[in-house]
Amino acid sequence: MITHTLFDGIKAIKAFNDHLELMLIPEFGSQVISLIDKQSGQDILVKPETFADLKNMPFMKGIPVLFPPNRVKEGTFSFNGSSYNFPINENGKNHIHGFVYDKPWKLIAEKNNGEVIVIETELLLENPPIYKNAFIRLTFELDGPILRQKATVENKGSEPFPWGIGYHTAFVFDESVSTFSLTAKKQWSLDEQAIPTGELTASPPFKKVRLQGKQLDEAFLAEKKENEAVLFNEKTGSKITYRTDSFFTQWVVYNGNGKEGFICPEPYTCITNAFNLDLPQELTGLQVLQPGEKATVVTEIEVS
Repeated sequence: MITHTLFDGIKAIKAFNDHLELMLIPEFGSQVISLIDKQSGQDILVKPETFADLKNMPFMKGIPVLFPPNRVKEGTFSFNGSSYNFPINENGKNHIHGFVYDKPWKLIAEKNNGEVIVIETELLLENPPIYKNAFIRLTFELDGPILRQKATVENKGSEPFPWGIGYHTAFVFDESVSTFSLTAKKQWSLDEQAIPTGELTASPPFKKVRLQGKQLDEAFLAEKKENEAVLFNEKTGSKITYRTDSFFTQWVVYNGNGKEGFICPEPYTCITNAFNLDLPQELTGLQVLQPGEKATVVTEIEVS
């Protein structure tokens, strides 16, 4: 079922089946701000208390959409012989998290396809450097115990552009009773600004790891097949599996100081600052859309 509601006075959409209940705000980044396991009544995502809370900390609530994801060093890069400058919005140093997370998206569809509930939103970017006429459609599907999120990126302009998309997904995570697993193939070495140096090293094993008090703000090259992050609560037996398709070649994992009750496994199609890394696409994940081309990427959150 789909209903229209208000979140702190802001228009929102609520969708639910027997397993999950979702709340989405199209007018603010098309952001999923709440996902509830109806079997246990537990929140799956860190949710904002108010709309002001969401605006003040959009990347630590729900599932914000990053286009492009993470940092572009000093907000500048070159592409096809031209230089581009993105707004400096991180401590006067870098551009971070792109152009869509706080924009008003248009709600274009809401429907029940048999047992699957579908909500679609879209956004046409018109002003950002290089992304003029970049079109993004988000499709959210509640399919039993799965929230499936599809993003279609289309170049409606006359010039090619490099692109990447990601999600700064903030899960509730009780470090005292939970373990974390991740299909990380390699680890990116980062500088003091959390920007990759270009060097890859062996990744530490992430198989049912306890993270209490262990601080993470790290970047990883993902496995090409069966790519997923798994959160397991040993007390309740609840398991959350966050899986991606092969477009998502990277993970960033952030958990504050490891004692704050959350973890953000962030799937990216390209690594932080991929625009400036002189490395092959199979490592950075950076891709180019030619005029008229489009690509669709898929993630799933399954609660069991």
